[in-house]
Parts: sequence; structure tokens; C-alpha cells
Amino acid sequence: MRSASFNTKAFAFLAALAASASAQQDYYFNFGGSTLVQERLDPLLNPGALSGHVHSVLGGNAFAATMDFATTQSSTCTSVAVVPDKTNYWVPSVYFRKNGKLTLVPEKSHKIYYKYGHDGKPDAGRTEFPKNFRMFAGNANLRSDDGSHGSGGTQLNWLCHTLGEKPKAIGFPKGFTSCNGNNVGGLAATMRFPSCWNGQDFDPANPLAHMSYPGTQAGTAGCPQGFQKARFPEVMVEYWLDISQFDGQYGSDEVPWVLANGDPTGYGFHMDFLNGWQEGALAKAMKTCNPGNTGSPKLDSPQCFGAGALQDGTAHRACTKTSSINEDIGLNGPLSQLPACNPIQAGPGLATKPTNCGGTPAVEPISSGRPSSAITSATAGLVPSTTSVPIPVDSEPTSSLPVPQTTSAKAQPTPPTDTGIVPPSGGSSGLSPPSVNTTSGEWKAAGCFLDALNPRSLGNRPEWWGQKISSSNCVERCASIRAKYAGTENG
Repeated sequence: MRSASFNTKAFAFLAALAASASAQQDYYFNFGGSTLVQERLDPLLNPGALSGHVHSVLGGNAFAATMDFATTQSSTCTSVAVVPDKTNYWVPSVYFRKNGKLTLVPEKSHKIYYKYGHDGKPDAGRTEFPKNFRMFAGNANLRSDDGSHGSGGTQLNWLCHTLGEKPKAIGFPKGFTSCNGNNVGGLAATMRFPSCWNGQDFDPANPLAHMSYPGTQAGTAGCPQGFQKARFPEVMVEYWLDISQFDGQYGSDEVPWVLANGDPTGYGFHMDFLNGWQEGALAKAMKTCNPGNTGSPKLDSPQCFGAGALQDGTAHRACTKTSSINEDIGLNGPLSQLPACNPIQAGPGLATKPTNCGGTPAVEPISSGRPSSAITSATAGLVPSTTSVPIPVDSEPTSSLPVPQTTSAKAQPTPPTDTGIVPPSGGSSGLSPPSVNTTSGEWKAAGCFLDALNPRSLGNRPEWWGQKISSSNCVERCASIRAKYAGTENG
């Protein structure tokens, strides 16, 4: 993943505003939030599939492997304080490492800042996020400071709240043995998203390409050339951890923390954003809502989001979601290795993609009812009786951004006889899966084959679309995207 390019002119942002001891009324607000779920999904970078590491997710409870703006609006609750915000925000989870064991660090609370003005005035030209808007901040592969986390970039900081936000560092800090007390303690990370847009959609292959950080607060005029299509509010997230249970287990010169993506430095912290704001709510608030850090006007006042728009901590903490993945991520006790294939890489160079993940258990969605730890499994190949399959026509999205797709009708996979797939030792498996009748016609069984975890026998990427896994559901899905072969894996 490439690091971001950005204008390096420094300017004061939310970190300074949040730390200011004096009351200041201005055009920004903040609100609390709590963890919705921790699981290995990332609908931005790995839509329709398992992600590479565990994430901690905030926001609307419709969070799923595949989702768009309409999905966010189907949420029945949100784990942040502002009810019209069903956006999902997610970051890598954190583990405590000691004696070869990794303990999932409990999460305390979170705070989200939105800034859209300065010097007592709203910035001209700020707009709310379009439907289906998505963005990313940071670089999961970083293991040292490359400059992208500076004042003109993400402004990443790790800090200890109890000690007056000291020590503070871009990577994991040293210099403390406890970080708790006064009801505001905890180790925290702060990071901001970019706010200048070039008008293009999010590209999972290049997640930083469509956004840039600004040089000044002067609306789109403060954005770099090529990124002046729109200027959004600047969003900063504070991610707070409760590390009290580890007091006395590490020295002031030690850094025992590890991000879920195998990062023991903290430089590889990153964030994802999938817009779920109720249409019009943010645009209205940016014109007249100016509490700054004074708490007045309140966010449920007419100047901000209106009556009923604010819920207390008890309410947003009650909004949780059961993980859709049947996997031990450390909620039941320490682990011997990070979930998925994430060897700990300390750098200082960029982390590299592991080449030998053969010992990593495959994981199925909980909804399948059959968790599996098999590295290889039988793939029941199903071949459609006709290649003439109708393509569903999606309705036009209501914004300039397309509805994100789980997959596309790419080149058809090579037939099993040409892929090097072999039947179990001893020749044919002897199994004869039945044909499957679907709304797209009859698909005929092609037999069973051994399937390796990497690479997959059926090509492209594994896909799970949020429904119960069965041969008939799998075939229906594959038919809808004009696939030539369908098969259930890891069963």
C-alpha cells in the first residue's frame, strides 16, 4: 500500500483544540462512542470476504462484509452518541504481548470530532459526504515514521491521558507503567481522515488515491490541485484502551502493545470510514452548530441535530452486534498468535506480505453453522447447465458514487480439469453431489475436488454475501454474477 501524498503546510487541528484548557466556541463538535463489534471484516478493502486482521468497529449495527449506504440506513441502532450518524468507523484491535502470549486489550470509549470552520465562522464550501462515500487513513504496513503522520497528514498520536497526554508519540510511547485514573485514563490513539476529494470513488487497490489532506482551512481553495471537487468536514477519531489490567506487567522502557495487523510499533495504525449519516443532517449542522469544546449549543438543539438526536452512554453502549465470524480473536483468553496470518514485524522497513500462511486456519461465517479449521477441504463443483444467465440490473444510485459491488463478472475460471485440481488420493472421490435447481436454471454437479487454501481452486477471491452458506445459495449467487463454476469451500 502506498503512503499518502499531501501538502505539508502545517495548521492547527482538532488535537490542539481537544487539548486546550480554555473554553472555545467554534465550528466543530465531538461526541462519544463505544465498540459495536470486534471481528475480521473490512467491507472497504476486502468486500465480501474475510479481512486480513481483526478490527474494532463503531457505528451502525448493520455492519457487514458487503455493504453500501443503504445498508447503513438499515441499522436499528448506532454505537455513537449522535443518532443520525450510522456511519461505520473501524480501526485495528490491539493486543498485549508477554511471555509468548497475546491478550486482547479491552476498549474503554471513543470520541469522534468533526471540524468545519475556524475563527468563529463556518468554512465556505464544506459539504456533507455523498451516499456510498468511503475513505481510508494511514498505512497498515508502516513500521517507522515516513512523514505521513505529521501536521500536514494524519496527525497520528499515541498518548496516555492520565499523565496529561504525556508521553505522546507517533508510534507506541514509552515512559509509563500505568495509564489509568481520574476516570479519564487510558492509552489512546488519535488520527484524522483527509477532507479534500477529487470526485472519484474509493479504490480498494489504491485506498488513498481519491482523497488528500488540506493545506489550509479555506474551503476547497485550501485543497491541493486536483482535489478541489469537494471539501468535507475533517474527521478525527480518538480510540481509547483500558490497559489497567496490565499494570505492573511491563517496565517504562518497554512497548508491549501489538496491533492486530502484526505491528509492534504503532506506526501502522489506520482507520476506515463508510458514510452512514442521515441525508441532510450533517449539511444542516455545519451551518449553525458551533459548540467547539464548550458543550453549547448541545448537539440535540435546533442549531445542531435537533430533538432526539443525542443518546447517552448507556444507550450507545447497548448497541452491539454479534460477530458474524466464528473465530477466536482473544475474547476467551490469551492467544499464541494473532488471528489470521499476521506475523509480528517490527520494521523499520515496510511490513511484507507473508508467503507461508499454510498453518492459518480457514474461518467460516457463523451463519453457516459449521466452523472449520481445515486447511484443505473438498470443493463441490457445480456447473451451470447453460451459460446464458441474466444479469440483475441495479437501480441507479442517488449520488455521484456507484454502489460498491462485491465482485464483478471477470474472466471465467478455468474448468477444474485445467487447474491442477486433483481428486483425493485413490482416484475419484466416489461422491456424486446432486444437481441444484435455481431461479437461473439447473446447475449440474461436477464432482468433488481437493481445494488448497492458497491459491483457491475457483479463482478470484472467496466470497460470502451475508446469507446462510448452502450449495443452492452459493449457486444462486454465482449465477447472478455470471460465474461459470460454483463451489462451497472449507465445508
